[in-house]
Amino acid sequence: MFGSRLTYIALLWWVLEKTGSAAALAGVAIATALPTLFFGPIAGVFIDRLDRRKLMLAMNLVNGLIIGAAATLLLIGLLQIWEIYVFTILASTATLFHRPSLQSSIPNLVPGEQLTKANSLYQISSGAAGIAGPALGGILVGMIGSGPTMWVDAFTFLIAAISLVASSFPSPRMHAGRGLSSVLSDIATGFRFLYDRKVLFFMLLLFALINFVLAPTSILFPIMAKDVLHTGARGFGLFGSALSVGMVAGGLLTARLRRLRRRGMWIIAGLILLGTMLSVFGLSRGMMLSLVSLGLVGLSVAVVNIIEAVIFQTRVPNELQGRVFAAQSAITDGLQPISLAATGAILTLVAAPGMIIVCGAVAAIAGLGGLAVRGMRDL
Repeated sequence: MFGSRLTYIALLWWVLEKTGSAAALAGVAIATALPTLFFGPIAGVFIDRLDRRKLMLAMNLVNGLIIGAAATLLLIGLLQIWEIYVFTILASTATLFHRPSLQSSIPNLVPGEQLTKANSLYQISSGAAGIAGPALGGILVGMIGSGPTMWVDAFTFLIAAISLVASSFPSPRMHAGRGLSSVLSDIATGFRFLYDRKVLFFMLLLFALINFVLAPTSILFPIMAKDVLHTGARGFGLFGSALSVGMVAGGLLTARLRRLRRRGMWIIAGLILLGTMLSVFGLSRGMMLSLVSLGLVGLSVAVVNIIEAVIFQTRVPNELQGRVFAAQSAITDGLQPISLAATGAILTLVAAPGMIIVCGAVAAIAGLGGLAVRGMRDL
């Protein structure tokens, strides 16, 4: 996760400097989101059929090769923008198999009453990696360039693979049929499970709306650093670090809550805080206020993510979790490519700060809308 923060900074900054185009940044973000839409449900089937530890190990090695190849081409001056899109799609596809495997493995590592703490620790580790990663990424890009910075990321994937070789945990597998009809039937099972649990399904639709309005931030943050606050790559890196500090704080807060009741209300409150602080960031013209507001955005993201993970891990049978988590990603992230594709056109009409303010306001209003979902408050 630390290495991936380095590549995020290095790659987006290289694209921004090479093209100066918000549309090119949107292209990278779209390439990241597309595999979830098209391959997410299929990935879930194989996650439930295969050994999850071995699958995660293989995907770490694949991602290391992909990032290493992109870094080498960039270093020798042969990397083209269209190749960035290809590498991004491939890396995102590998991550698509890795992340649900990890999410569905957590219940096999700890007892049910420890799931909130376990997910909090995972969120803390992600945030801790993100504190140093973006800031160091901005410094490394300025000192040694984007290519060598991405090589560091490729090496961290190798370390992650070694850690999985040294570990062992159970991986329940479903009975696997043969043929395309069997795969399609297994995919349908994941979606049917969510649809039959109405409150879970409507919660995912709410998250889909939130992700739709938040997707442009991956494009808008580097523009805010470069053209609005004039802080360069280092400022862009500090944005990511501020988000990660907030995520660590959110993980620590949630981990200390022994018995978390009315989880739905925590999610609603987190979404309202997220949207409000994002709008404050759009209004800010000072670096300190910007970092504080992003820190609170990160805190709310951590709380919402942890509680959502616990809800699904406790309400979905483990042998079905790969398909359900993959279906969840397809639903919540499926509209992001449309949002990202529209961002470039919208930026010709609305400045980046104004767009961030609107995105934040919509997210906060959507969070309030969760109060109208029957059963949401009592999750």
